Amino acid sequence: MSPASPEPFTLLQGASWLTPAGEVIPVPSFHEEWMHEHPELSRGAHNVCELILRTGWVSAALFSGGYLELMVPERRSEALRNLLREFLARNASRWSKALVMSMDEEGYAMLEPGDLADDRLFAARLGSSV
Repeated sequence: MSPASPEPFTLLQGASWLTPAGEVIPVPSFHEEWMHEHPELSRGAHNVCELILRTGWVSAALFSGGYLELMVPERRSEALRNLLREFLARNASRWSKALVMSMDEEGYAMLEPGDLADDRLFAARLGSSV
């Protein structure tokens, strides 16, 4: 991580990537534009969905009012659930609703900070489709 990199699991206003290790990579514009500017990190992916599936990274976009959009490789693995729960819990005061879109299936989950109360509730909410 470079000196200018945010602390692990930091939720940034705007767009960023969250790696499986918790590293946060700021995206100053749009994820697609960032990919074209960083081909060495994009690993040959042609679009955001492809990059997420190849790397296991999470696309995060925090909007005003605490609305958060997360694009994830899948929603059902324990590793991904633990990554998201850690990320969301550390930043609970910064978001109010989180839309979680999975790249491997149809549907999405809508989360609220109260869903972090325990792992079983979080797993159920994350695994359900709205």
